[in-house]
Amino acid sequence: MSLSSVLGHIKDNREGFLRDFRTLLRQPSISAQGKGLDECSKIVKKLMENAGIKTRILPEKGGNPVVYGEVRSKQGSSKTLLIYGHYDVQPPEPLEKWDSGPFEAAIHGKKIVGRGAADSKNNVTSCVKAAESFLKALNDVPLNLKFIFEGEEEIGSPHLPSFIEENKERLKADSVVCYDGDFDETGRAKISLGVKGLLYVELYCRKAKEDLHSSYAPIVENPAWRLVWALSTIKDPDGKIKVKGWYDEVEPFTPQQSRLLKKIPFHGENFLREFGTKTFLNAKNSREALQHYLTEPTATICGFKTGYQGPGSKTVLPGSAMLKMDFRLVYDQNPRKQLQRLKDHLHSQGFDDIKVKAFGFLEPSRTSPSAPIAKAAEKAARLAYGTSAVVYPRMAASGPDYLFTKRLGLDSIWTGSGPPSAYSHAHAPNEYTTTDHFIAGTKYIASIIDSYARIG
Repeated sequence: MSLSSVLGHIKDNREGFLRDFRTLLRQPSISAQGKGLDECSKIVKKLMENAGIKTRILPEKGGNPVVYGEVRSKQGSSKTLLIYGHYDVQPPEPLEKWDSGPFEAAIHGKKIVGRGAADSKNNVTSCVKAAESFLKALNDVPLNLKFIFEGEEEIGSPHLPSFIEENKERLKADSVVCYDGDFDETGRAKISLGVKGLLYVELYCRKAKEDLHSSYAPIVENPAWRLVWALSTIKDPDGKIKVKGWYDEVEPFTPQQSRLLKKIPFHGENFLREFGTKTFLNAKNSREALQHYLTEPTATICGFKTGYQGPGSKTVLPGSAMLKMDFRLVYDQNPRKQLQRLKDHLHSQGFDDIKVKAFGFLEPSRTSPSAPIAKAAEKAARLAYGTSAVVYPRMAASGPDYLFTKRLGLDSIWTGSGPPSAYSHAHAPNEYTTTDHFIAGTKYIASIIDSYARIG
C-alpha cells in the first residue's frame, strides 16, 4: 500500500476537508454547560459514515454519547490501532473577548478561529479524514482501526471509566493514539508518553442565609475568610502542597525519562512573552521551569466566587463563598485517595464547616519510550513534517489515558496537531488553529497509521 497516494489525496481534498472541519466547529458542544452534545455527536457520526467508517453512537450511563467507529483491513491484518479523541469543548466565556463568534468558525488569513479549533475538533476531523483518505485512495486501510470520540473530556471524562469497563471486548486493540495534543513550541510534533492525573474539587462554605451589612463583621463569621484561611493550610508560597501524605506515592522519573526531559528544547522566554509575565514561578531559569512543569504535582485555584463583584463599592459580608480547585497529579498518585487526604486535612485543621465536592478524577499514566506505537509516531513525524518529533516523558496536562494504559493494559501515546496550546489560546478567547496545521495534522495521523502497520 502506498502512503504517498494517501497523502496526495489529503492534499487534493484540502478545501473539502476544511469545509467539514468548519461545519463541526460551528456546532456548540459545551460539556460543562450541557449544550449541544447530542447534536454534535450526530455530526461526528455523519462525518465518519461519509468517510466509510462503520459508526455507532453508544450511550454512556448518565453521560454524553460516545461516537464509536471501526474500519477493518481487507488484508486480514491482525493488528488493531485504537484512536481516541473528544468532540466536547470548553465554555467560550468571556464572550466579549472574542474577535469573532466562538462558534462562527471564522477564517482570518490562515487562522481558523473558534472554540474547539485547537482542542480538539481539529484532531477529531483529522483522524476521520485520514481514514477516509486511505479508503478513497487505496480502497483499504493497512490495519484494523477503531475510533472512540467522547463528549466529556473537558469535564474530566467522569463516565468514561464505566464505558471502558463495559466495552472492553469491543475496544480490544494493540496500541492507542490519543490524538488530542498540540505541537511543541519549536514547531515540531510533540509525542507524550503519559499524562498527569487530575483531581477537581469545589470548596463551599455558608455562614448566613444571605449577604449581610458588613457592619456585622464583628459578630458573624465571614465564609470568604474561612476559605482563605483553609487555602493557606493547603499550599506553601514555594508551591509545596502541605496536605499530609500528598507525595507518598510519587514515583521519580526513571533514568530513561530523565534523559528525554534533558533533550526537550524549551525556550522559556517565548512562553513568558506569550503569557505577558516576566519571570517563572520558583524557577531560576527555563530548564528549572521545565523540570517543575513536568514533574511536580500542583494545587491551583481556578475560580473564587463570593460577595459583591460589580462596579463601585457595596459594603457586604458574604453569606456564602465558593471556590474551585484543580490538583494535577503525577505517577502514581491516585485522585480518590488524594480527595480523602484533602478532606482529612481540612478536618484536622478545624475546617469542618467547608464542604468538599469532587467533579473530576483522572489517574496519571505512562508508556515506555520503546513501545512500538511511540517509535511509529516518531517515524510518522519525520514523514509528515520532515523533522524529528520532540518526545516528552509526560504531558503536563491531563486526560483519560490511564483507562487505556491501566484498565486495558495498552501502550498509548498522546499527540496531535496544531499550534502549541500556549499560542493557540486553547480554553481561552480566540482559540485557533491554522489551515496548514490542520492539513499537516491529517497527514501526520495517516502516517502514524501507516508506520504502526509496518512496524514489527
